[in-house]
Amino acid sequence: MSHFTRWGSPRGPAQADPEPSTVIVTAEEVSTFGTPTEVALTDDYLFVEVRSASGTQVIWRDRADPAAVWSSELGGSPLAGELVAAEVDVVQIDQGDTDLIAWARDGGGSRSTSTGTTLGAGGQYLAVRQGSSAVVQPVTTATDTLTVPASFEGDSRGVAVAGDDVVVLDDQFTLTRYDIVTGGVLEQRPDICPAWRDRFAIVHDADERFTMVACREGGMLLDLEEIYLDYAVLERAGGVSTRVPVQLGPGLVVGEFSYDYGYGTAAEGVFGGVSGALAVPSEANTNPPEFDLDDAGTTVAYVDTADDVRAVDLTSIASPVETEPMDGRAPRVDGFSIGAEWISGMPGHASDPDYTVVASASDDGDVYFRPSGVARVELRYRQKRVHEDTFGDYVVLPGDTADVTSPQGSTTCWSARGVDNAGNVGAWTAYGESERCVTIGRKG
Repeated sequence: MSHFTRWGSPRGPAQADPEPSTVIVTAEEVSTFGTPTEVALTDDYLFVEVRSASGTQVIWRDRADPAAVWSSELGGSPLAGELVAAEVDVVQIDQGDTDLIAWARDGGGSRSTSTGTTLGAGGQYLAVRQGSSAVVQPVTTATDTLTVPASFEGDSRGVAVAGDDVVVLDDQFTLTRYDIVTGGVLEQRPDICPAWRDRFAIVHDADERFTMVACREGGMLLDLEEIYLDYAVLERAGGVSTRVPVQLGPGLVVGEFSYDYGYGTAAEGVFGGVSGALAVPSEANTNPPEFDLDDAGTTVAYVDTADDVRAVDLTSIASPVETEPMDGRAPRVDGFSIGAEWISGMPGHASDPDYTVVASASDDGDVYFRPSGVARVELRYRQKRVHEDTFGDYVVLPGDTADVTSPQGSTTCWSARGVDNAGNVGAWTAYGESERCVTIGRKG
């Protein structure tokens, strides 16, 4: 299901104008350190990876104060290496054989961890890859808080940490969300991603409610509260790219998608919202600018082709996220049968007055939302006895099955309806027909 409303052809992303952006750091401003190559944004800090002849390092300053002095140290450590992620007051830097985790809280500090580490949203926990497990630790200390079985694709992708939750996939493609503090299971979904050709699934990102998973056929957004259906995102032509993790904001996703002519980066309001291009999509099989959402998930930053750092306000793209079930659609009758001994050559005529009527219904619910489910199925009938010219009033029977004995020579017409748990009442029907009738014996 695609909701890219702004692009009409497969080449659309390559021709789309990007969303309005603001330059927040010019290449000239940080030229004494090097050339900007990547950016990470939090609510309070701006981290920029710069490259020079002497190597790669990360510099940072206060986000709210453009005049603030840039620093290349945090928590007492020089920020040499490649920028991986930043959350709240924490930055993660790839230094080759290890990652550096540095933070500003409580006077600042830093420590080393393995390169298979995921920094969690909220900046409180990180997950370290250890064999076939993910070990969750507080950011500021190498104390194992929770160890859970996990399967990884490539490096640390395959696990996401959001607040007090950690989300992982195991080797059987079962997704599990754990409470880090208690170790309890909050959510479990077997068989994530359809089994099509070679099985494939990666956890890209999570917040405290939603999880973003990349499947081979595209991206899926899963709702812990089960108000929304599993939802396909960033499915323009080739589907969501698995090269760059998709990031979640409130009511939106930002990610790279693939199409016939290359790759593009876009933001999408996930539940019927609008979509917008970020930067300039690639015409070839190369990476467009990488991106990062701030802690609030409402602003995205990236480095443009002029090596300037740009920010885009995504509040106009985000779609509302409901916290209560939405089901305004009534169930539909999807099965109806009359089990009778029919007389050959006499359509609708039965030789035995005893027969069974069975009906079933399905509840589709509103677009995007999980249905409330069928609460009950009701049957109704009207009957005309032999030699009578008119039918009597309808009689309603509770339940989806009725064992019936009709008088000889009578004609009885049946229909059914469904009622869902939200109180929506369906139309009376006999599965595509207004009603279905049975006449007992030869009418005469």
